[in-house]
Amino acid sequence: MLLKTRFYIPPLRKNIVQREPLLQILNSSEGGQLVVISAPAGYGKTTLISQWLHHSPHTFSWLALDDTQAAPGIFWRYFIIALNQASPGCGEHPLQLLRDNQNEHALENALIALLNELDAINPSSPRDAMTLVLDDFHLVATPELSGQFNSFLNHLPPSLRIVITSRSAPDLALARRRASNQLVEIDQHQLRFSAEDSNRFLQQTMSLQIDNNQSQLYFRETEGWIAGLQLIGLSLQKADTTPAPAVENHQTESNSTLPGLSAPSLQRNIADYLLDEVFSQQSLDIQHFLLLSAAVPRFTAGLCNALTGRNDSLSVISHLDRHNLFLLPLDNHGVWFRYHDLFRRFLLQHFNGLDADFRQQGQTTAAQWFELNGYLQEALEQRLQLRDWDKAEALLLQLLAGDDEINTLLPGWLEHFPHEHPVHQHIPQTPGRTLSPQAFDTLLTSREQQVLELVSQGHSNKEIARQLHISLNTLKVHIRNLYGKIGVENRTEALHKLLSQDDRSP
Repeated sequence: MLLKTRFYIPPLRKNIVQREPLLQILNSSEGGQLVVISAPAGYGKTTLISQWLHHSPHTFSWLALDDTQAAPGIFWRYFIIALNQASPGCGEHPLQLLRDNQNEHALENALIALLNELDAINPSSPRDAMTLVLDDFHLVATPELSGQFNSFLNHLPPSLRIVITSRSAPDLALARRRASNQLVEIDQHQLRFSAEDSNRFLQQTMSLQIDNNQSQLYFRETEGWIAGLQLIGLSLQKADTTPAPAVENHQTESNSTLPGLSAPSLQRNIADYLLDEVFSQQSLDIQHFLLLSAAVPRFTAGLCNALTGRNDSLSVISHLDRHNLFLLPLDNHGVWFRYHDLFRRFLLQHFNGLDADFRQQGQTTAAQWFELNGYLQEALEQRLQLRDWDKAEALLLQLLAGDDEINTLLPGWLEHFPHEHPVHQHIPQTPGRTLSPQAFDTLLTSREQQVLELVSQGHSNKEIARQLHISLNTLKVHIRNLYGKIGVENRTEALHKLLSQDDRSP
């Protein structure tokens, strides 16, 4: 027996935020195309499609999925009946073939018959094609079913448009469909609320008495994550809180200045949501990776390999990206990443619950990796968290020697040191870029000293990278830091500096 409520389109709430740019994308889709809306939990995927269907009337059917429909026989039965509800009579013969348990090719024959029936339907225009929405497709996307569905899409006729919502990118040959113009995509970056959307959502949909500047603070805190904004709104409604006046300087706002964000009930609600909807649905292996990689503000595959002791972090990061686990790229090359800030806070809560020695080892590993690879600011911040004051001071002096502009960050770093630590006595009154002869060995990292020695021997960058077993890009980071510390701009100046150092040595 089939559950009828699976075919009900979700109702729209009052004063919903109109997503006009996204509605235009959906309106431009046609029959024969696959529309994929892929994003993490709480980004409004289902609401967007419901809004589109309510405001752009045409023939459609809705099918809400869960893991009980992952078996091919059950899925395709629901699929065909959904089409039959949108177009009475459609799929009756394929449904009979599907029920033929005596034929080992029953499913194949049913799908062929269904495609033939759909091909015989002639919509008045491509955009008037029938739409079938498959909500939460990730819950049924087993390899077997994905393979069958992929074959079905390969022959999708112009009478049918299929819309999928999913928390992960479906394995449906998306690259090929994109190249053949069979694919329409909307991702989390498009789904996230803009500042204006956030303002309308909080003021109109959630009926909160807040001004525009205050809503901007909530927008920045959530990064446009709709579920986060809703949880904030519910917290404010429940507490009947009157927000404080907006602050003019928005650069350094903390949770304490945001009414509702510091409420324990809100923190629990966000943590419960992320635990139930995201974290608990991952394998133990992925959970472990998430916790360890969240120990640093940004990460790359090499750093994750060091933190986790594995050698396949690049493939794991790709997995996180495909499954929309609140992962945000920091460059156009897919090298550096970070987590959505609220998700990282959630992960850190669980990371901080781990054994203290284990946590300390992870942070020490991160500090060593950052320093070895030339990311001294990140290494310093890790050492400050570890309260490793001596190594933090050494890194701070290296940074001051290498870049005058680093002085703007100096006060914030010095605040972390305990009052009794003599770091202030060792900070030059006017930090310069030029090192004294005695400073070379103390202010250069061991890797930078190795690089400098090979440079002095006349080796090319390629040869230096080979000898040190590092990439050319990593070597360039070391060379950039090295040149900054010794106050030169290029290799010729560096060699001249070394010669002058030798002349001044006793």
